[in-house]
Amino acid sequence: MNYRHLYHAGNFADVIKHVVLVMVLNALSKKEKPWVVLDTHAGAGLYRLASEEARKQKEYETGVSQLFNLDSATMPPEIKQYLSIIKLFNAENSLTIYPGSPMFSRELMRTGDKGVFCEIQEKVCSELKQNFLRDKQVAVHPTDGYQAMKAFLPPKENRGLVLIDPPFESQNEFDQIKKALDTALKRWRSGCYMIWYPVKNKFLVSRFKEHIKKLNLSYLILNFKLSALQETKKLSECELLLINPPWKLDEKLKGSVLPYLEKAMNIKTTIMSNL
Repeated sequence: MNYRHLYHAGNFADVIKHVVLVMVLNALSKKEKPWVVLDTHAGAGLYRLASEEARKQKEYETGVSQLFNLDSATMPPEIKQYLSIIKLFNAENSLTIYPGSPMFSRELMRTGDKGVFCEIQEKVCSELKQNFLRDKQVAVHPTDGYQAMKAFLPPKENRGLVLIDPPFESQNEFDQIKKALDTALKRWRSGCYMIWYPVKNKFLVSRFKEHIKKLNLSYLILNFKLSALQETKKLSECELLLINPPWKLDEKLKGSVLPYLEKAMNIKTTIMSNL
């Protein structure tokens, strides 16, 4: 299965991931001190939903398309803000472009905040660079994201988020994440880390979570899956792991954000935490 961003742009996993990203960066912005986002597998930044890759499975139909034109009157403010960023890249009432995590991060940056976006695929990195030409608050690096965690941590600001969202094309992706994460935590134990992964091989997922539990740090794991049965080739269940999550993030998620998304997108969510 190919987990590259373009094939899944705007799907239910993107919605959850980017709503949580908005919430985390908002929490960081409550203090005046600047923050940094290190995005290890940043992708191209913008995705055309009419592209051959995105239309192959049309996963956006069970994701962002379900929310785009809903009445905002009863919508939680976090989801309103998420959609307002998407609408910056689309004509009114027309969803043709889905922004990736670098675009959400950039829109939430204040003066002094920074983005370090890494993308190892040459063509994709070139697209990402074009999206941030002459942007002094963003640095785009054509490098391996796991090596970037060694090179760029800790940030001099000592505040921020490491977003790890790999394509899971490698059989040992979880091992790579564990190795890079262990190294990063030795350098920056107080940082916030957000890791996305698909739930396909439950043995590997369980083993990864056991490793996280042994780190002796605060964490939150958000599981989310489509309620309706899906074709085996389609992505239907994922998790987000947050290490050192912002204070009361779990309460905000449980209070209004997740109940709203569950109903709007026909998904099921559960949270496990050690806070």
